[in-house]
Amino acid sequence: MSLTSLLFIALILAFFGLKFTGIDGKINFVFKYFWSAGSALLGINILLLGMTILGVGLLPISTPFFIVLSPVISVISWNCIRLCYRKPLVKRLYAFFIGHSIYFILLLYCIYGFFTLEPSYPGEDMFMSGLGYLIGVIISFFAIILGLITFLLPYKNIKH
Repeated sequence: MSLTSLLFIALILAFFGLKFTGIDGKINFVFKYFWSAGSALLGINILLLGMTILGVGLLPISTPFFIVLSPVISVISWNCIRLCYRKPLVKRLYAFFIGHSIYFILLLYCIYGFFTLEPSYPGEDMFMSGLGYLIGVIISFFAIILGLITFLLPYKNIKH
């Protein structure tokens, strides 16, 4: 299954779990179910990860721009979804595991690739390949930790 189809499914599930409320002429929305908040989070994570991979792959000179901008947008979007899903900690944890499953899969793939790394011909230097897998492990691990901290923080009542 491609990332595009996963993104489409996640965004459709997120839309069906939204509840629109009108307060003082403003339209607000909240997530009713943990799977809808988690699928919105998954959709945003897939979209940002795909944009970063495409940006780095297609336009290598803009790599610092994508590497700096993607985590900032991720944290802002995780915080917005956290504010739209005000449920108990366990339900937010379920939504977190659904939404960050792409980073768990990426972490497992990089760990597997690192430990099963073999040269394709005798005498091949595997340092750069191993370093790439190691950087992938570090980035996906810190994305999971940062998402856990951001998404599971207690929220304060915000008066508009």
